[in-house]
Amino acid sequence: MSLFGLAGLAVDMAATPHTLRTFPAGAWVEGEWITGEPVETPIRAVMQAPSANDMRDVPEGQRTEAWVTIWSRSPLNTSDEDDQQGADEVINCRGEAYRVVRVQQRTEGGFYRAIARLIRHDRGRSVPVAPELPEAD
Repeated sequence: MSLFGLAGLAVDMAATPHTLRTFPAGAWVEGEWITGEPVETPIRAVMQAPSANDMRDVPEGQRTEAWVTIWSRSPLNTSDEDDQQGADEVINCRGEAYRVVRVQQRTEGGFYRAIARLIRHDRGRSVPVAPELPEAD
């Protein structure tokens, strides 16, 4: 058995339940851009801290954010990180969602290895707006 085959077995043994959220492609319908509803599917995956090599390619200003490495037999997909559209999200048992930023498919072992970043939500909080100051004469 190859090294990647053994890694695939390790993924199987250590995997726990997660949720994969995928976003269907949008389409123009009667002159309006319509996006499909996200689809959530249960998967088994391993989520762990990224290695130093994984973080080496992350811009320095983003290295303090929450990142994880995800290993799974389920296909994981990404898209352009700038517009953050279409990239899969993996949700752990605590409800934290991580957007897939980079993926490697290891066909030799039959698994996917992804780097993902925590999606921060404001949880319904709002930022107070500063009152307008009167203009100086």
